[in-house]
Amino acid sequence: MIALVKGLLAAAAALALGLFITQTTLKDGGPFDIVEAGPWRIATRAGAIDADPYTRAGLEQRGEIPLALGEGLQLIARVDDSGRPLDPRCDYSVSPHVPPARYWTLSLVDLDGFPVENAAERYGFRSSEILRAADGSFAIWASAQAHAGNWLPIGQNRPFALVLRLYDSPISATAGVDPASAPKIRREGCA
Repeated sequence: MIALVKGLLAAAAALALGLFITQTTLKDGGPFDIVEAGPWRIATRAGAIDADPYTRAGLEQRGEIPLALGEGLQLIARVDDSGRPLDPRCDYSVSPHVPPARYWTLSLVDLDGFPVENAAERYGFRSSEILRAADGSFAIWASAQAHAGNWLPIGQNRPFALVLRLYDSPISATAGVDPASAPKIRREGCA
């Protein structure tokens, strides 16, 4: 009887540990097929039919429909260029350019991937609507306080991420995204 109880306790502990490790892996985006370009992370096989089980489970958990391999890339940043987690009390500039793509979007999302509610009701920018300098560069401000120009409101005092989607891009995540071509995320100050 004691052996049975010990066996059941060991099985329950193993199950709990396995579920914890799986949940942690899914929350962090998984360790498989991830390419980094500065602060940006790219799941290279997210839109592939043969994506690994952790990638598929993470997409399912978030309710996300990934871009297919030929459609484009999705880059996610949870840290700034210095490696510090994005803080809702701080102001960030995202600039000056993006990797080559016919069209792109930049969105501010919570850590579950959902748009962050804000009073301005602005959830992202499209490449076709941003203000640019004469040389084609741009600066998008992500902050709780309004900024002139391209302002993306943080909205809530909770951790967030930035999502850059490149549509019809000639680059491939599996070949690597040149960190120099990815937008810089600079912390400009904190409240």
